[in-house]
Amino acid sequence: KRTCVDLGRKRDREMRITQWLEEFRADVTSALRQMKASPGFTLIAALTLALGIGANSAIFALADATLLRPLPFTAPHDRLVMLWERLPNGFRNQVTPLDYTDWANQNQSFEAMAAFFLNSVSMIGPDGVAEQVTSQSASTGFFDLLGVTPIAGRTFQPSDAVSPNTVVLSEGFWRRRFGADQGIVGRSILIDGRSQTVIGIVPDRFRVNPATISNAGSEPPSLWVLVNVGIGNDPSMRRAHFIYVVGRIKDGVTFEAAQRDMDAIGHRNEELYPDTNKGHLPSMQPLREALVGSEMRTTSMLLLSVVGFVLLMCCANVANLLLARTIARSRELAMRSALGATRRRIVSQILTESLVLAAVGGLIGMALGAAILNVAPSLVPPGLLPSSVSLTFDGRVAAFCAIASLAVGLIFGLAPAWQVTGLTVLQALGAESRTTTGKGRFRSVLVVAEVASAVLVLCGAGLMLRTLLSLQSIDSGSGAKDVLTMTLNLPFPDGRTPTRYVTQEAVYRFYDSVQKEVAKSPGVRSAAIGGSLPLDGMWMGQGVDIEGDPPRQGPSRKNASYQLISPEYFETLDIPILSGRAFTDADSRDGVQVCIVSEAFVQRYLEGRAPLGLRVGVPNMSFPAGPLVMREIVGVVRQVTMFPNEPQPIPQMYVPIAQNSWFTASLSVKPQSGPAEALLPTVRAALARVDKERPLTRVRTIDVVASEATARPRFRAVLVGTFAAVALALAMVGVFGLLAYS
Repeated sequence: KRTCVDLGRKRDREMRITQWLEEFRADVTSALRQMKASPGFTLIAALTLALGIGANSAIFALADATLLRPLPFTAPHDRLVMLWERLPNGFRNQVTPLDYTDWANQNQSFEAMAAFFLNSVSMIGPDGVAEQVTSQSASTGFFDLLGVTPIAGRTFQPSDAVSPNTVVLSEGFWRRRFGADQGIVGRSILIDGRSQTVIGIVPDRFRVNPATISNAGSEPPSLWVLVNVGIGNDPSMRRAHFIYVVGRIKDGVTFEAAQRDMDAIGHRNEELYPDTNKGHLPSMQPLREALVGSEMRTTSMLLLSVVGFVLLMCCANVANLLLARTIARSRELAMRSALGATRRRIVSQILTESLVLAAVGGLIGMALGAAILNVAPSLVPPGLLPSSVSLTFDGRVAAFCAIASLAVGLIFGLAPAWQVTGLTVLQALGAESRTTTGKGRFRSVLVVAEVASAVLVLCGAGLMLRTLLSLQSIDSGSGAKDVLTMTLNLPFPDGRTPTRYVTQEAVYRFYDSVQKEVAKSPGVRSAAIGGSLPLDGMWMGQGVDIEGDPPRQGPSRKNASYQLISPEYFETLDIPILSGRAFTDADSRDGVQVCIVSEAFVQRYLEGRAPLGLRVGVPNMSFPAGPLVMREIVGVVRQVTMFPNEPQPIPQMYVPIAQNSWFTASLSVKPQSGPAEALLPTVRAALARVDKERPLTRVRTIDVVASEATARPRFRAVLVGTFAAVALALAMVGVFGLLAYS
């Protein structure tokens, strides 16, 4: 008896499954016939859904890369952190070599720490032209800490530190420069005039570029060189903030416990080194957050919300269309009910039709999303996406499209099915389709929701447009309109590489020779060496002391942007001198040490005193950091805007490059006539006459520099504005549909 009962239950289950499959197949066949019978309706509904799903899939790819996708490391992601020095004003700063050494040796919470810093190196290409290559200098445990597996060779090992002349290549650089030659491993290449042995190649997906880096740092590194980050015990190295530190927390140690451990080390250093470490405490940040950045995460969430509204509006429009068509079929559905179809059976049929329509729209939307992601790299402004983020249409995005299509099919299909099956047979048979449609309040609710959503998205687009207009109307302080700019880089002296640019005198002679060679070239009106450019968002801060004021140390010390310029800088960039004089050739290394300050410097630090003739103390930019130098203020220039969204003007100090030089500088060239871009071959030829191994990087006009400064808010405003226009069009379609069917 028990066996018969079990067999009976099994047979019932099999019959129900078979019946459900037959019903589903019949419903799908019916849905396809309905779509074929109404090609106009099918086309409009499918394209509307494809628009919403395609836009959502593209933005989901961005959100997935910035918020969800695992980091390309095999090490546990939740235990990888970036370590910074937290300044008294709350901002994060890079770490000094000696502080990194203290952290690595004294902590009790980390399995390992590693350090790296960003630079660029020179390589001579096959054509004999110098090529600037983005690189990172890293400590021995850098790759092992992150769990990076090379695709060929190996990565750095502790034994390499004995003679650090090894280099690891990125996969992309290896393929582009060496034609994917496996034999490059073990061979030597010439980097900045030094022979380096290639020991391995790492995959392109391995990228560690902190999001705090400006647009210049968004390019992923092409190679990694090994360095000994703990450079001696010179106390001045506690002022040199240029190192990025990553760490892996021990298993079982919480993030909070590790932070307390690091705070204890920071407080000890405050007591031991108050001049350099007062107010500078270690700060930890999850590695994903550090690589992506808060701005990119906010942008992802904003765009995902906007396209979510657009998708809901698409659903509302299709639901309205389906509701109208389904109510128009109320006689047919009533006849099915009279012949014995249950409400569940009719709802199942209508939902199947909705799901089939959603599947068609999803497939088209998937193709649209893939097309958007394919052209996205050429549309996204440089530097908007961190180098650790790549937009690709993969299985994760395809799965999102499938889930979104299923959800959309249920959302816009359930309401019409429930509405039409709520009518009795007599109501359905005795009612006219248009009369029944006009009585539906649900369709009015959908249209009202559409209009409200469109207004919300339009308000957001309007606010972003107003912000963009405010940023674009900012006065940069420079009147230059057609000036060619570029960056010059000299090899950083590490004590291992023979280089002719070891002393500051040699560095200055290089810049002076380049400036004079370019200035006397045909078609050039003026040329100048300088530090950062207006609106470029790059600057080097130095602590300053005003003569006569009580000396301050630590967080209370005055700070200013420190610029090293040639005498022609203000003339070339059309920055007016408000009082005093500009630099001249007489402001040499052996002459009186002088400087020029900006309006913000005078207003904030001099407190009403006449600036000309005052002396300020500032350490020279040098490696290691130089002693305090007293400089006489000989001029005041117009305030230059360094960031388009500065909360307040940044005090600025300009120093003659003849009195203090550094290994990176900008070169600005003003043409006598014609476009500035036409001077590039002339500038390259002039540079080759001085040093053919020194390449030019970041070649742009001053107008492009200003445009790139607002590229991110402009891109967001354009994108949200586009979605707002789509939302407005969808709302118009919804209102038209309601009125037409009424």
